[in-house]
Amino acid sequence: MLEIRKLLNSRLKSIHPRAYFLKAPETAVFPYLVYSFEITYLEDGLNLLTLDVDGWDNAADTTALETMMNNVHEQFDDDKVITDTHVISFHADRRLAVEDDDPSLNRRTNIYLGRLFER
Repeated sequence: MLEIRKLLNSRLKSIHPRAYFLKAPETAVFPYLVYSFEITYLEDGLNLLTLDVDGWDNAADTTALETMMNNVHEQFDDDKVITDTHVISFHADRRLAVEDDDPSLNRRTNIYLGRLFER
């Protein structure tokens, strides 16, 4: 799981330098990405990977946030990642505008489903 986390972190940081796993630090500068993933183990070496990427911004104009999330989408939708130990095939599942409890924050969520094969 650590190898997959490193892979995802690297790919997301290539899109935006402020990408955090699970939670952004309180000192994080907007806009930024927060991601999480889960793996569902099936049979015959096939596993499912669900990747959730949240974009956050505190600007009233959401153009930078929308652009950042479009860049995430371009990177992950219909993409295949091959490493020495894994093959992951990603496909977009959902793209959501999420209302936050804090009205000064804007949030967007992209969810990707992946087929994860161990080599």
